[in-house]
Amino acid sequence: MAVDKLEYKNHQNEDPLTEISESTLTNSNVANGGSLSYSKKTIDQPFEFRKSFNALELFDLKTLDLPRLLNPFLQKSGLASLVGTSDTGKSTFLRQLGLSIVLKRKDFLGFTLNSEHHKVIYVTTEDDYNSVSFSLRKQIKELQKDNDGIELDNLKNLEFIFDSENLLETLTEKIEENPVDLIIIDAFADVFSKEINANTQVRTFLNSYSTLASKNNCLILFLHHIGKRTQTKSPSKDSIIGSQAFEAKMRVVLELRPNLHKPNLIDLWILKANFLESKYKQSSYVLELNENMYFKNSGMTNTRASDSKINNPAIIERVLSLHREGLSLRKIESALKNTEHVVGKSTVDTIIKNNTDQLKGS
Repeated sequence: MAVDKLEYKNHQNEDPLTEISESTLTNSNVANGGSLSYSKKTIDQPFEFRKSFNALELFDLKTLDLPRLLNPFLQKSGLASLVGTSDTGKSTFLRQLGLSIVLKRKDFLGFTLNSEHHKVIYVTTEDDYNSVSFSLRKQIKELQKDNDGIELDNLKNLEFIFDSENLLETLTEKIEENPVDLIIIDAFADVFSKEINANTQVRTFLNSYSTLASKNNCLILFLHHIGKRTQTKSPSKDSIIGSQAFEAKMRVVLELRPNLHKPNLIDLWILKANFLESKYKQSSYVLELNENMYFKNSGMTNTRASDSKINNPAIIERVLSLHREGLSLRKIESALKNTEHVVGKSTVDTIIKNNTDQLKGS
């Protein structure tokens, strides 16, 4: 299957889509790259876990927006996931997020952090302490370049757990005594020992972690994988391996995906975030990953060509013409397969729905 052509724009302004180039990457404002206009509307409330509230009590909380740990992507409490294929830097990304929290940074990749405790627990099932030490030292060195005032003593607030046996009990004991902002579990498939395709088993397992997150007002973020053959398809939560119950229990699903144009670039996609407008899910944020395993925001976004096809006059005209002839969505897709106007069935459907007035007038 052919991969969609990707288009880029600098998301620090409203310039039209432009081809990515060395000069645009070099000149991009990394410090502010990726920042979204986001106003914090939440009225802070003292945390109190209760099993039930009546509607009046909920109304009186005056919560105008979901509290976030990382604006706008990650909520303050509950379950979330970062997915991707191998060698996309998922563990590196999550370690850097954890470091940013405990070192009391105000942002992560240009996005605002709202840490309360500045404490993180990282459960790693794939690396030993030597490999983590090696990676941490590289990342911390890069962080020090950006921030001279880093207090290394705060690193004690990032705890790594290398033994996942009785993990739920271990985490419960630790965070009841010392509250944390974030628990990272790397990786889900290693701590879940039952049938990964069984909806009930996956949901039951995740319910326990969801309760733990709710009771302690923290975020639990699972690293998980997508199918190896999904890289040729558009980013989708349907690519996650295993039961659909995994995705259903997550409030947020992010994906890291290799960039097709440059090997040192990684695309960060929002596959799911129920509290975000759909516009945030239409394009990725292009990240740079250097030799020291350190991510920076390039200041660019990546848009799938399928999005631009919806507004392409030539494609619209051809699709509507075939639709008037009575062809089904699948037959229109097939008719355009070997032409310059190749489109998928979902794009055909969107074009027809977006141009109903034009069809009525014909």
